[in-house]
Amino acid sequence: MRTVLMLGLLATGLAHASATPQDYAVQWPVQAEGDAAAYVLELDAAVLLHVTRADLRDLAVFNADGEPVPFAPWPPEGTDDELLEPVPWLRVPLPQAGQPESLALRLERDADGRLRGLDLRTNDTAPPPAERHDLLVDRGEEPPTISALHVTLADDAALPVNLRVRVSSSGDLVEWRPLVSGQPLVALDDNGLRIERLKLELGRTDARYLRLSIENEGSWPALAGLQTGRHLRSGDERPWQMVSLAGVAVAGQPGMFDYTSPGPMAIERVDVELPTNNAVAAVQVTARDHAEDWWRPVTGFIAFRLGSNGDEVRHVEPAVHLHRERQWRVSTQPALTRPPELRLRYRPERFVLLAQGPRPYVLVAGSVRAQREDYPVKAALAASSSEPAVATLGAMSDAGGAAALAPKRGEDWQRWLLWAILAVGAALVLVVALKVLRQPNQSSP
Repeated sequence: MRTVLMLGLLATGLAHASATPQDYAVQWPVQAEGDAAAYVLELDAAVLLHVTRADLRDLAVFNADGEPVPFAPWPPEGTDDELLEPVPWLRVPLPQAGQPESLALRLERDADGRLRGLDLRTNDTAPPPAERHDLLVDRGEEPPTISALHVTLADDAALPVNLRVRVSSSGDLVEWRPLVSGQPLVALDDNGLRIERLKLELGRTDARYLRLSIENEGSWPALAGLQTGRHLRSGDERPWQMVSLAGVAVAGQPGMFDYTSPGPMAIERVDVELPTNNAVAAVQVTARDHAEDWWRPVTGFIAFRLGSNGDEVRHVEPAVHLHRERQWRVSTQPALTRPPELRLRYRPERFVLLAQGPRPYVLVAGSVRAQREDYPVKAALAASSSEPAVATLGAMSDAGGAAALAPKRGEDWQRWLLWAILAVGAALVLVVALKVLRQPNQSSP
């Protein structure tokens, strides 16, 4: 048994041989001011272009003695999921053309204080016709910050729907301020493809009351409901960045195009820009990291571009769960003859390092033979009473260069020795187990 333990320790030592900055292709000096216990680094696409692993394990930090420094993603990875919550709404009748805008207002509220009914009449006139109305949303007291309103049409809603909507906000139903205007609300059928844009982008608002008004000719369709949309990671203020990719037609596959991402960015939004105006196509987006991998489904939606001359309406860019694949594929139906533009949106990566050892520190990237160890950085920060300071990167330079991207010939013997040691250890364990099983049971006297 002692022999088995010694073999295991030897194998572990070989597997986790200490790496050096020369095991990585490129490096950046870390500019960390002050004497903070930890620093946060924001890494953009210029750094990720040199990363070879989809899990970003060939990113590491070393101190001036060439020793690795605890370094880990921060905050933990996640997706920018949108939480949808239904909200009540009421119709606000409008006066007919030529009638005064002064209105008499009567409100009814339920036990929770929310509006449950209202009655508007123009002075000395009959009630306005029901087809002319705004929509009033009461979100209740102390509502959370939202960024969108989602409209759900009733099953019997008349098509087509092509409206421009203005949204105003208020805290008291008296003073109103414009929130957004010209928001498209579209629903129609195009040769069997259902075209819908039923999401109203609001920016960020915590107003209790929202009023939806039609700016162009038309009236509200029959509605099944309204939902507010808010992001679960609303505290994440990292700016969105985008990479646009040109496609190449797949031979023998009409309407199918391949794309290559320059690095393993954490993609959270995927969009397809059709090559011409007044175009509609059902698109399926898949991705994989290597040519031998299976294509993984990412998203599918109806892409469209309708209108021109500054009055164009597009589909809503879908959010997806995080993807870091480098190879992307778009399939279109009906089959497009020209490749659409693939747009991938991501946020800059944030990593945190613990200040250990002498400075200066150096960030390294790009290696096929070295990888960052797992460090309990989150636990260490939780035990600390101070927030991490912000560090920046200097100019990039070579570390190990191209040699770090190809295994050294001299390392092959280590790999084979490791496997041999593991095999011998497994055989010894098997022998010991068989000896134990063959021994007769000895009962105590």
